[in-house]
Amino acid sequence: MPEQNKNKDQSVLSRTASAAGAAKSAIKTGKAIAGAAKGAAAGPYGMLAAGLWENRKVIGKVLAALGALLLIPVLFILMLPSLIFGNLGLDTAAGDVLNDNTLIMANIAEAETSIETILREKHDLLLEKIEREADSLGSDCEYSITDDFSDRIIYESALVISQFCASQEDYREISLAKLERMLRDNTDGIFTYTVQVTDYEKTDEETGETRTIHHYEYTVEYAGDSYYAENVFHLTDEQMRTAEEYAANLHLFLFDTVYLVEINPDLIPGETGNKAVDLALTKLGTPYSQEKRDQEGYFDCSSFTYWVYSQLGIYLQHGGSNTAAAQARYITENNLAISYDSLAPGDLIFYSFEVNNRYLNVSHVAIYAGNGYVVDASFSKKKVVYRPIYSTGSIVLCGRPYTE
Repeated sequence: MPEQNKNKDQSVLSRTASAAGAAKSAIKTGKAIAGAAKGAAAGPYGMLAAGLWENRKVIGKVLAALGALLLIPVLFILMLPSLIFGNLGLDTAAGDVLNDNTLIMANIAEAETSIETILREKHDLLLEKIEREADSLGSDCEYSITDDFSDRIIYESALVISQFCASQEDYREISLAKLERMLRDNTDGIFTYTVQVTDYEKTDEETGETRTIHHYEYTVEYAGDSYYAENVFHLTDEQMRTAEEYAANLHLFLFDTVYLVEINPDLIPGETGNKAVDLALTKLGTPYSQEKRDQEGYFDCSSFTYWVYSQLGIYLQHGGSNTAAAQARYITENNLAISYDSLAPGDLIFYSFEVNNRYLNVSHVAIYAGNGYVVDASFSKKKVVYRPIYSTGSIVLCGRPYTE
């Protein structure tokens, strides 16, 4: 019996290492590597998942055998038990969890909700501090607060989760509770504020007396995603590289396995894309408003992209809707999806900043303008802007909405 178990373990290790090598090769070529979402596990990622999951009782031996191969992103098996498999860990998770997209997305949504809740707590504490300071100002002082994060805090959840996992030497220490504890204990400086004081003269209409008023402008600032690596998880350079691999491939797993988006390699960039960029740039500075998105003189992200392409006779909508998620579905159902590496001017970039139960969980869309820049109607900037590509870890789809 011991000999049989030894042979079985060796067989598991052999199959797993082989699958890991195949997955690593797939990653290097930029190909889809996840295929275990429905039915039997398929593809190198699916083989790896199945091998580890079915034999999780010998996972310690698997880990030892993989050695350096742990740098490949087997995140959803080894490094995210609390998010993918449930909060009680590998041994107690449902055996068919790999095939349960609803459970996977629910667990990720739980993690994102926890992160968002903690960030909101830190944000609100800072606002309370600002208001206490402002209330202590003298009678000749007034103040205002500029806060781009009052309604929404945009952060890369996949990167935060991945950095946490990369920081843990023992995968058994990875849990949502520990992530929450580290965030609460180490994010007091994630939000800060600056103060700018300007003076102006104010004349009392009744007395004619003129006095100097000191106006304090408080601006709330967010430290950005780099804060977590440096101040929360204290990552080494090697751990940072691992975290980046984890984040990229978590997106691959979710959006290539769960949603099965297929890339069309035959789409050729053309003059239509250049015209779209020219049109988009004419609207720089146009105010952002979701409520007034259908009124002239206002855009939100999707009404902006819809307007641009409608001027070219292309109507980005699905089922009568032109939201960002509807436009993403238009792209995929018309076989217009492209790879990030093949972006050309005029292409659309779709982002997911949260699990919102829309198609691909899309929450934003931008137009690629070329040279690493996009044009988009920005919620945080409150207007149409031209800026460098941002939050690449949250990009879930790229599309070329025309054929030439």
